[in-house]
Amino acid sequence: MTKRTISTVLALGLSIGVAASPATAADGQAADAAGTKLAIPSNVQATAAVGVVVRVKEVVAAEDVTLVTVSASYSGETSFLELAYSDSGTYLQDESGQKYPLRSPEDNPNLRISRGDTMQGRLVFLGRVAPESKKIKLVFNEGRAGSDTNGPGLSIDVPLTSG
Repeated sequence: MTKRTISTVLALGLSIGVAASPATAADGQAADAAGTKLAIPSNVQATAAVGVVVRVKEVVAAEDVTLVTVSASYSGETSFLELAYSDSGTYLQDESGQKYPLRSPEDNPNLRISRGDTMQGRLVFLGRVAPESKKIKLVFNEGRAGSDTNGPGLSIDVPLTSG
């Protein structure tokens, strides 16, 4: 299995296998310093029937965005899948129902994962989840089946505590 690191890119959201430039890394660090890290349990993950596993590692409520650090692995039958397939609805939702859209990365707007790969990095969602929120939901490809080999539907409930 190949492991790819997704760089912390505030402006692009998620990048596969691209090292962050010094300016980009500084932007990500500034977002961390200005944000509120929200504690989550260590076992927050979900799987889809198609063979993808997504684990949520960290949530940060920054000044104008919410950063969600994830690890996503794919070991299905097709050569790749997309966690933001077309305009299928990949977003973060708070407990009041407010949806925060994914800021699509320029170099991988559909969050493509190749078979055998693991991607790790941050997803950037437009808008700040309130630090006092008790839970959020991370949704990939809303309305699609978990067995969809192009863009599987997947939803992860993430309990939060201020941390």
